[in-house]
Order: sequence, then structure tokens, then C-alpha cells
Amino acid sequence: MIDWKSVQARLSLAADGIAGRNTYAGLLRLVGPNAKAETIDELARACIVHLPAFDITTPARLANLIAQCANETGGFTTFTENLNYRAERLVAIWPRHFSPAVAALCVGKPVEIASRAYGGRMGNAPWPSTDGYDFRGRGMLQLTGRDNYAAADRRLGIGLAYHPDMAAQPAISLLIACDFWRAGEVNAACDRGDLREARRITNGGAIGLDHVLDLHAELMKVLA
Repeated sequence: MIDWKSVQARLSLAADGIAGRNTYAGLLRLVGPNAKAETIDELARACIVHLPAFDITTPARLANLIAQCANETGGFTTFTENLNYRAERLVAIWPRHFSPAVAALCVGKPVEIASRAYGGRMGNAPWPSTDGYDFRGRGMLQLTGRDNYAAADRRLGIGLAYHPDMAAQPAISLLIACDFWRAGEVNAACDRGDLREARRITNGGAIGLDHVLDLHAELMKVLA
């Protein structure tokens, strides 16, 4: 469990031992110094409700969740996938979906980029359907693909399958992230100290792992 009085003292907050809005806001600010005040406040209030509900209640679990979410959202500054790619980058990331010629024509067209990149997989219909764009990456852990939106909706029952833009709302995106965390049994990986496996579950690989580890270490200085 977390010694909240010690955490609050390290954050220079009143040490009442209660994990409230100011305490969570202080933790989020450690790894999201450029986030809007209203975003931090919304997330902090959501933390009070969702983190205990999903048993994210130890230093290792909480540090890893916040670190991964900060990595995926640019420090809680963006909750929708950035589709501003150069042509050569499109070819490098999705060579099966973009030839150099097609990539050159897609630059500056986010709907077509996402629809081609994610079309025909993850439950999305292939381009020219816009499923890939409609169900593009959103939220704290970049929920992506019709199937993943539908799976989250089956567990949470909040209408994501029909209103995917909800996933970009900070508080709802935290709920979705916590649900994914539990479904993927990420707490168990954190408990073992296997942060590479925690990243694999949430990211599908090791992209951003070094940054996540740096953020995790920074948070553990306060939480442990």
C-alpha cells in the first residue's frame, strides 16, 4: 500500500494521509508539467474514483500506470492520435499500407492516413471505409481499432462503440485505461517488477519503454 502522508510531504502538500485531488494532481504534475490545469484537475478527480476501484493501489502499480499514460499523451497534453506524418515516415511505419507514391498523396489528410493505416484490421473495414479514422488512437493508453473499442464497451457499458470520441475525454480515458489495465493483468507484471512486460501488454511492443522507465523512476522517488 501507499504511505500517503509520506507522499504528500514529498510533494510539499498538507500531510493528511488522504489521497485526494491535490495529491493526485501533484503526482500527475511530476510527469505532466505542461498539461492544462483543467486537464490535471479532471484527471485527479477521476483518479480518486477509478484507481482504488481497479486496485491500482501500490507504488509500483500507480507509478507504472501514470508513467505509461504520460508517455502516450505527451504528458497529458493530447488525448487523440497525432496523424501529422511526413511521407517517408508513413512508409517506414506502415510499409504494407503506404507505398512512397500513396504516402506522398496522403500527407496532410488525417482521415485517409488513419483509414489506410488501420483499415482491414482490428475489426475495421478496409479503406475507403473511414473506420480506421473513426476508431483511431485515443485516450490515456491510445485505445485503437473497432474491436478494442467494442471490447471496452462490453466491459464498461458507456457507449464507446457508438460514440468513440468519448475515449478522448480525460476522465473517461482514465477509466478506459484502468479497465484495459485489469483486462490485461498489468498489475501482476508490475508486482513482479517486469516493466518491459507491462509495456508490451499496453503498447504491443517496447516503443517508448525507455521514456516510461524514466518517468516511472521519477514517480517512485515520491511514491516509495
